[in-house]
Amino acid sequence: MANAKVTYLIPPGSIRCFITGKLRKDTPEENVRQRWARSLVEEYGYPKQDIMIEFPIRMGTAKKRADIVIFKPGANQIQNEITIIVEAKRDEIKASDRSKGEDQLKTYMAASSSCKYGLWVGRERSAFERLSHGEIASISDIPRAGEDRPRRPQRTDLQVAHDLTSILRRCHNYIHANGGLQKAEAFHEMLKLIFCKIYDEEESTLELEFAVDPKEQRSESGRRRLLEDRIQPLFEKVRERYPYIFEEDEHIKLEPIVLAYIVAEMQYVSLLDTETDVKGAAYEELVGQNLRGDRGEYFTPRNVCDMTVKIIQSMFPEQELTNLKVLDCCCGTGGFLVSWIDNLRHIIRTQEERRRSRDSEGKVRSRIRETCSRNLFGLDVNPFLVRTAQMNLFIHGDGSTNVFRVDSTRSLGEWSEEARKKIPLGKADIVLTNPPFGAEVKIDDAHILDRYELSKWESQNIRASMPAEQLFIETAMTFLRGGGILGIVLPDGILNNPSLRFLRSWLLRRARIIASIDLPKETFSVSGGVNNPSVLIMQKFTKDQIQKAEAGIIDENSMVFMAAPRTAGIDKRGKSIFLRHPDGRELIDENGNRFLDDGIAAVSDQFINR
Repeated sequence: MANAKVTYLIPPGSIRCFITGKLRKDTPEENVRQRWARSLVEEYGYPKQDIMIEFPIRMGTAKKRADIVIFKPGANQIQNEITIIVEAKRDEIKASDRSKGEDQLKTYMAASSSCKYGLWVGRERSAFERLSHGEIASISDIPRAGEDRPRRPQRTDLQVAHDLTSILRRCHNYIHANGGLQKAEAFHEMLKLIFCKIYDEEESTLELEFAVDPKEQRSESGRRRLLEDRIQPLFEKVRERYPYIFEEDEHIKLEPIVLAYIVAEMQYVSLLDTETDVKGAAYEELVGQNLRGDRGEYFTPRNVCDMTVKIIQSMFPEQELTNLKVLDCCCGTGGFLVSWIDNLRHIIRTQEERRRSRDSEGKVRSRIRETCSRNLFGLDVNPFLVRTAQMNLFIHGDGSTNVFRVDSTRSLGEWSEEARKKIPLGKADIVLTNPPFGAEVKIDDAHILDRYELSKWESQNIRASMPAEQLFIETAMTFLRGGGILGIVLPDGILNNPSLRFLRSWLLRRARIIASIDLPKETFSVSGGVNNPSVLIMQKFTKDQIQKAEAGIIDENSMVFMAAPRTAGIDKRGKSIFLRHPDGRELIDENGNRFLDDGIAAVSDQFINR
C-alpha cells in the first residue's frame, strides 16, 4: 500500500461501476454484472460509451431493467437501437429459472426490435441470436466489437484474460453438471484441455485447432469433427510432450456437446499471454474446489507462501538465488514452489531491466525455465496432488518434470528409481513445506518410525505412532545440507504444548530458529486447515554445530524474529476483508482497486527491515 496513491473512499456496502464510475450497491449479482461489463470492454472490445447498465426495457405497459445493453456504435441510446443484451446472474440462479433464467433474456430480446444477440451468464454461459424469421437460436458466443456475427477465431483474435477465474469455474462446473463425471474427473478433463489450449497457442500459425465455429457447435456432426479431427489429435501431441503428467492410454473423455461448450468458452483467450498471476489465481481456485483435505492435505494460502519465501530469499545474495536447490517434501498443489518461482521471476525481471536486455521478458522466461529444471523439486504421496502440482508449475514457468509421487517419510529404497536419481537428499539449500495435519494422519509403521530420531528422543521405548506433522520436521531436515534453511507450517501446539517438549528439545539440538510467526486463526478458513497455525523458519546445524549443541554449547548471540500478524486478508468465513478509513469507508487506489487487510503480507518487510 505504501507505493499506491489513495484517491477515493468507497462507503461500506457500495461498489464503483466500471462503466459509469458511479457507486452502486455491493451485492453478489452486482459483482457479476461489473465483471461482465469489464469483460465486454477489455476482452470483447466494446467501448464504454456504447454500454449502459440497468437499461429499462419496455414490454407493453410494463418496464423491466436489463442488466447490460450494448447499442449500435454512436447511436441514440434508446430501446430500438440496442444490438446486444446481457443478463448477468449470481451462481445460484439457474439458466432454467422461470423469472431470471434464459427466458427472461429472450423476452427482452423479443421486445427490442434491433437486438440481434443476447448473452446469459451465471453458473453457465449461453449465447443467442435472433434469426430473420424471429426465432431465437442458441449460438456459441456474441460477436466481438466491429463484427456482424461470431466466428471461429484465428491466432490474431486471441486476447489476454482479465477474469480467467470465472471462465475456468464455468467450464469446470459445466463438465461436472453435464459430462457425467465426478468433480475430480471433471478437474482432470479441464487439465487436459488447458494443456491442449496452451500447446495450440505455442504451435499454431494463423489457424487455431482449439476453436469452434458457431455452425459447428450447433450440429452433432460439427461437434464430433471438433473432437475427432482437432482436439483429440491435439491431446495426443500433448501426451507425447508431457509423458510424466499423462498416461500413454489417456484420451479426452468428454462428450462432443460438452467439449464444444468448453472450447467456445476458452477459444478467444490467450493462455500464453495472460499474466502469470491471473493464470495462477484461476488455477488455484479451481484446485481449491477439488481439494477435500480428507488426509490432512490443505491448500496453503498464497500470502503464507509469499511471506515465507520472501523472508528466506532475503537471507541470500541476489546473485545466488538461481543456483539454490529448493524442495518441498509434501508439496500438495505446489503452492510453495509456485511462490518461489513468482518471487524469483520478479528479481530476475529487475535484473534484466537493469541490464537493458533485448527481449527481456523472453530472457526472464528462459532463465526461470532453466533454473526450475535444475533446482526446483517436489514430492507428494497423493497422485492427484502430484499431477495438480505439475500443472501448477507448468503454468507458472516450469519445474514440472521434478515432481514425483513419493512418500517422503519412507527410506530411499522404497522410492522410484527416477526420484532417487533426481532428488537432492541432504543437498537442498532450502526446504519449504506444509505437512499434513490432523489426528487421523498418524504414522504407525514400525519400519518407518525406526528411521527417525524423534521416535526415540527422550523416550525409553520407540513411540508406537506419531502425528505426521511431527515426523515431517525431521524429514524436511534430512533433505537439507548443513546450513540449509527450512520454512515449515506447523500447529502452534508444537511450539508450546508441554507434552511436545521432547520435539522442541530435538529441534534446538539440530537447528537455529530464525523466525517464528504466529498466524491469525482465519488463515486457513478457506481450506479448513489447522486452526492455530504458525510458520517456523530454521537453519540446519552443520555437523560441528550439532556436536557443540549436544555438548550444551549454544550461541547466545542468536536472535529470533517473532511476529503475530493480526489479519490474514480474509474473515472466518473465508471472505476477503479490506482496509478501511476510520469512518468505515473502504480505501481504494486511483484505479478503483481495494487494499486487502492482510497483516501476513507485511511480515516479510518487517523481517527484511528489522
